[in-house]
Amino acid sequence: MSETEARGAERALETFQRDEARLRAAVEERLIGQRAALDDLLAAFLSGGHALLVGVPGTGKTMLVDTIARAAGLAFRRVQFTPDLLPADILGGETIVAGEGGAERIEFREGPVFTPFLLADEINRGTPRTQSALLEAMQERVVTLAGRSRPLDPLFTVFATRNPIEMEGTYPLPEAQRDRFLFEIEVPSPGVMELVEIAERTTGAPLASPTAVLGPESISHLRETVRLVLAPRPVLERAARIVAATCPGAEGAPAIVGESVEHGAGVRALQAIVLAAKVHALRAGRLHLADDDVDAALLPALRHRVLLSLEGEARGRTIREIVEEVRACA
Repeated sequence: MSETEARGAERALETFQRDEARLRAAVEERLIGQRAALDDLLAAFLSGGHALLVGVPGTGKTMLVDTIARAAGLAFRRVQFTPDLLPADILGGETIVAGEGGAERIEFREGPVFTPFLLADEINRGTPRTQSALLEAMQERVVTLAGRSRPLDPLFTVFATRNPIEMEGTYPLPEAQRDRFLFEIEVPSPGVMELVEIAERTTGAPLASPTAVLGPESISHLRETVRLVLAPRPVLERAARIVAATCPGAEGAPAIVGESVEHGAGVRALQAIVLAAKVHALRAGRLHLADDDVDAALLPALRHRVLLSLEGEARGRTIREIVEEVRACA
């Protein structure tokens, strides 16, 4: 790297840390607790990935997503998933419109997916057919309708929420759908003091709307900076060994994987780990990956991609336990 390139990289690093700090501060003005969830959510967002938030009602999942979108200065749309929701309610479709003189024409009406920031609220309440409407959009950032591909916003991001305890009227997310999410993030229930603070804030004067501190151009630059972080080959190889070891029968997989795992993670898991690890490296003031950066991204990247077997569930195994075992063996 030349001296000019090095100076440019250092400036990009400084800008990243400054802008992420501004975004975080704007969100924390309205957020109570949930610091770990916010760390993971910003890592997914700034690396250009989608995220699935899992938590019981009332933990602030929707408010967290809404606040990030507004603080980032991005247009925001919300879709409430229900069993009667149709793919066209998300993607849009062609409709007949009456013109001048009674003439009719076919016009495409964009659905909520044509936005930089989409909240898919309670996504597991939608039918598999409706859930699958997001597959192409999340992977390719395009939508194919009536034989024509329509590009989405370059910053298109899906944050989805899921209630882990309510099963009636819900549908499990297909593996292909879950794999599109860079992270699955647990949003825990608040503690006693956090509950008190929530009550104080929400039963008094209305909360002020979050202020936009960045904008689309700034978010694009932040994502470009993430891609500039160097990934040394030994760090990549260790991350790859961890991902491979989550698969039963793989070389180097610990015994707990063979006993408790039905399906392990794949290529998208490794990509998610590396991208999120680059965000952690930038936060630490580095332009290269270290093993600690990878370790910080393991659980949210693997939580929804490693599927426990019936025997594993009967033994009371957890994904966290399996990830720790795999990491220790890598």
